[in-house]
Amino acid sequence: MKSATTLVLLAFVGVLHAQMPKALVNAERAKILEGVKSLPKAGAPGPIGIWGNMAFPILSAPDKDGVEIAVAAAAGYAKGRVILFGHNSYLAGGEGGDDAKLMENCVKWAANKEKPRVGLKGVNAVNLYKQHGFNADTFDKIEKQSLKDYDVVVVNMQGIISAEEGAAVAEYVKGGGGFIGGMTGWAFGQTSGGKDLAVSHGLNQALMPAGIAITDMSAFDQLRSFEARAELPPMMNASEAISAIKKQRDGGPALTAVQMKQGTNAIQIAMAAQPPDRSNLKAAVLAALGTAGADAVVPTAQAPLTADKHAAQRLRLGMETRVLRLAAGEGVAAHPAHAIFPGKVPEGAVRVSGEIKVTPSIPGWTSTGLYAAAGDTITVTLPEKLADKGYSVRIGCHSDTLYHLDKWERAPDITRSVPLATAETKTASAFGGLIYIEVPGRAKDDEPFTAVVQNAVPAPLFVLGQDDDAKWSEIKKRPAPWSELACDKLILSCPTEVARAINNPTQLMEFWKKVVEAQDDIANQTAERKRPERIVADVQISAGYMHSGYPIMIPTSAAPEMTTFGKLKFPGWGFYHEIGHNHQRGEFTFDGTGEVTNNVIGMYCYDAVLKKDWLIGHPAITEESRKENIQKIKKAANKWQVWKSEPFTALTTYIQLMQEFSWESWRKYLYSFDDPSFGPAPKSDDERRDQFLVRYSKITNKNLGPFFDAWGIPVSSAAKAEVSKLEPWMPKGM
Repeated sequence: MKSATTLVLLAFVGVLHAQMPKALVNAERAKILEGVKSLPKAGAPGPIGIWGNMAFPILSAPDKDGVEIAVAAAAGYAKGRVILFGHNSYLAGGEGGDDAKLMENCVKWAANKEKPRVGLKGVNAVNLYKQHGFNADTFDKIEKQSLKDYDVVVVNMQGIISAEEGAAVAEYVKGGGGFIGGMTGWAFGQTSGGKDLAVSHGLNQALMPAGIAITDMSAFDQLRSFEARAELPPMMNASEAISAIKKQRDGGPALTAVQMKQGTNAIQIAMAAQPPDRSNLKAAVLAALGTAGADAVVPTAQAPLTADKHAAQRLRLGMETRVLRLAAGEGVAAHPAHAIFPGKVPEGAVRVSGEIKVTPSIPGWTSTGLYAAAGDTITVTLPEKLADKGYSVRIGCHSDTLYHLDKWERAPDITRSVPLATAETKTASAFGGLIYIEVPGRAKDDEPFTAVVQNAVPAPLFVLGQDDDAKWSEIKKRPAPWSELACDKLILSCPTEVARAINNPTQLMEFWKKVVEAQDDIANQTAERKRPERIVADVQISAGYMHSGYPIMIPTSAAPEMTTFGKLKFPGWGFYHEIGHNHQRGEFTFDGTGEVTNNVIGMYCYDAVLKKDWLIGHPAITEESRKENIQKIKKAANKWQVWKSEPFTALTTYIQLMQEFSWESWRKYLYSFDDPSFGPAPKSDDERRDQFLVRYSKITNKNLGPFFDAWGIPVSSAAKAEVSKLEPWMPKGM
């Protein structure tokens, strides 16, 4: 017999858009969290999308802006119940304590029984569930016959689950069964051979009618635990948020800034889970937004959309970009914002087809020298045997998203990546952009192949060793608004108007090739390189003035500097700094040196590539500045706190080592982590600092213990003892 609560839940099934009352949601969540105080973060979990009328978050945590993101959610689905976790390790109940208590509660809630029969698939925790009094065992196949033996099943969803298996689970739940599943959604592409979660996971799709789903997003980076709270914001449910937005538009209560952020975030996460052919949620969002009218504002650098003054306009534009990311492959209209950025294709620009040679051993973005005009449908064809093997077509190099920023100088999300699930794929972008074939990391053993791109605009692309300066004079006339210059170590993406000012692309790219090779060499990463670095100019980036990653992002104002090289003018500090970030490794980068060891690597470029005084790159490392840093440390009551909180103070320490012992000492230090005679690599910050002392002391044949003490770098007595027989060293001025 069903409980009274279940009957209340079922009453909501037939009510379109009606949400469960807040009191009922809190009561159901309290049952699931009974006796649970907090859960440690397991691995790197991702958020759960929530939009169903009977769906609600279970566990969540706030991001830096206080917006709650769910790592677990529950839903009623017909006669049954579903619980999803953003990481599969939660399903095993941890090592007891609150982890196990939560899973005990989840089993009872999902089965709607105190002593249910529990089936586990891919979860090695039979004994745990038996300890809690459940009749538990494992099963091998997800099929109607095996599911009927259980009141609730607990399934590791990480692997590929077919549409047939998903349908079996959906029927089981609708008939009254309980389902508990978990997976790391963002890792599905890696664990499935490059398949797309929203398209290829049969079980995630089959449970969509319940209104919760695993997403391929990531979150919770700095979090250590999730606190159990019976009350969470209603606007964590995207349908609740859509309803509130529609009411506001129709003259109802105005949403606060906090509610607006929470609601738009919930919609973003829910939208991320939707397959391209599922339109219910997208249609609801568009209906809530209404027609654009006076709200249709295009952000620019001169007139950005700000959170405090343009909440309604930002909401509309943000929702439009999320819808457009999921839009169908064909028939996507150009968005008005594209004309400002990334820019319009010139009227009358010719459309062409291009054969693109793809080398699967080089992962990442394969440049095509082609551009998709905003609103144009392009066709990509690849060999049949490579369809649905993880390859994608990307439109746009400006991959930074700006949703989290208080100011938008362009639309917050303007690129698309579409899986090449069939031999022929038609797609379009509302914003347009350079076209790439994306190669998954696991495709390295595939044979080189040719992809064909049709209905594209020619874009300037210079390839070192393939093109020369004379040829560039013609290449740079190609009409697309964005251009690229490439060598085997680095690819630059910049506005075509900037590229056309370049007269010496061979010299420029030879220089950049040397920069990356120098950093590869000094950091002992030459053998690691599998693909070129990328630097992309953007009118607004997601963080900082520049930031590292793939691609490295810089402001468009710095594009002329990036593409200018000569005896009197050459690209400066920031570029070497960001490429240096991409060369950092945990072995030699401890707390306080995240913005330091990359600068050490970057400074090497001045010496090895530019053949200049390597201390001219930044005003904070002049002789006068370094003397000030030394005096600051001498006077500091807490030297370590000052050292690790001021990057250029810490950098002075490294500069002194290079000045005394040469760049060769730094090279030997970084190479020492591959030398077994120095022992195993460090596993903690304490070990990293200890090994910095011990390894560098052995390399220089000097006791650097007193030097570390002078700077306040804490190391263990054991590390000091290990180098105590060497001659102490201290630079002048210390």
